[in-house]
Amino acid sequence: MKFTKLFALICAAFAFVACENTEKVPETSGSLVLKVDSTAVSLGETVTFTIEQKAEDGAYYDVTSQCVIYDNDTNVIDGHTYTFEATGTYSFFATKGSENSNYVYITVLASMPEVPADPQPENFGFNHRILLIDHTGMNCPNCPYMTDNLLALAESPMHKHYNEITCHAGGYASGDPANSPAATALDQFNSGKFSGYPGLCINFYGGKIDNYASTSYFVTTATQILEPKIKEHADVGIALAAEGDPESVYCAVQIKSAASREYKAVAWLLENQIYCPNQAGATKDQHRIFNHALRNISGEYSRNNVAGESVGVIEEGQTFDCAFELPIVSTKWAVENMEVLVIVSARDEHNRWEVVNTALCPVGGKTEFEYAE
Repeated sequence: MKFTKLFALICAAFAFVACENTEKVPETSGSLVLKVDSTAVSLGETVTFTIEQKAEDGAYYDVTSQCVIYDNDTNVIDGHTYTFEATGTYSFFATKGSENSNYVYITVLASMPEVPADPQPENFGFNHRILLIDHTGMNCPNCPYMTDNLLALAESPMHKHYNEITCHAGGYASGDPANSPAATALDQFNSGKFSGYPGLCINFYGGKIDNYASTSYFVTTATQILEPKIKEHADVGIALAAEGDPESVYCAVQIKSAASREYKAVAWLLENQIYCPNQAGATKDQHRIFNHALRNISGEYSRNNVAGESVGVIEEGQTFDCAFELPIVSTKWAVENMEVLVIVSARDEHNRWEVVNTALCPVGGKTEFEYAE
C-alpha cells in the first residue's frame, strides 16, 4: 500500500510525540534509519521498531522516543511496537521534524514455515546459482528445440550452477495454459534483450544464449557462455522453507551475507507439470509438459521491477530473515506441483539491480544453505 510522506508530515503536526533528550544522546541530524526486530512474523505477533540518526561524531544514536512512526494508512503508531491482526505485507516509516526515514516492509503469514538450521554456521563459501529465463509460448514452433536443449543442459555439470524458469508470455502465448500476469510483466521487463522466441536470458542483465537444433552444440555453447559468469563463491547464501494451500503459498527465507551490501529479495512462484496438447512443433511428450512456469511474483511488481524490494544493507557475516506470501489466483493452478524460487540481487557497476544468487524449494519442502564443494 502506497502513501506519501508529505501527508504524513502534515499529520505529524497534529500527532506530535516527543521526549526530552538525555545527556547520553548527542545532537543528531540527517536522514533517519528505521529498523525492526523482524520483517517476517506470524499472525498475532508483535514487532518493535527502532530509529537511529547520525551525530557529529559519525556514530548513529537511538532517537526512537523523538520520532513518529506511521503505518500503511498513515496512522500514527501508539508507542514503538505493532501487533498484526491480519495477514499481508505492511509498510512503515518514521519522521522527526522535517526528517524522514526509509520504509520497512513486514510480511505477516498465518503460519510461518520453519527455515532449516544452518549446517555450517562458520562457512560463507556459498555455491553460486545464476538465473536462466526461457521466454517461450504454446504457439512457438521452435520452442520445443529449447526444451530439448535445456533438458540436455540439466544433465551436464553446469546444472549445479543455475536455476531455470520458463516465462510463457508474449506474441506466441495466446491460449497458453502457463501464461500469467507475472509472466507477462517479466516478458516486458526483458523486451529487447533477446531477438525472438524462444529467448534464453541470463539473470536480469547477463545477456542471452541462442537456440540451436543440435542439443550437443547448445550444451557446449551454453557452458562456454555461463562458465565465466559463475563466481567461485556467491556473495549471499539463501535458505528457505515453503508451505501452501489452495489459496496461497507461504515462504520463509534466511539470507546469509558474505559481503556488506544493500540487497533486494523476491520470491517467484513456479508451477510444474502443466500439460499442453497444442504446443506448436511438438514431436515428443516432453514438449507438451511445461515445467518451472512463472505464476506469480511476491509483493508489487511491474514491467520495470521484478526484483522485489530492498531489504537494506546486510553486513558481512550477518543473516536477515524475511517472508513472502504468493497468492494462487486461479483454480487451474495446482499447488501440489508448485515450487518457490528466491532471488537476491544487488546493484552492479551500472547501478542496476542484478542477480547475486538464487535458491529453489518445492512447496512443502525446505532448502538449506548451499555451500560450494
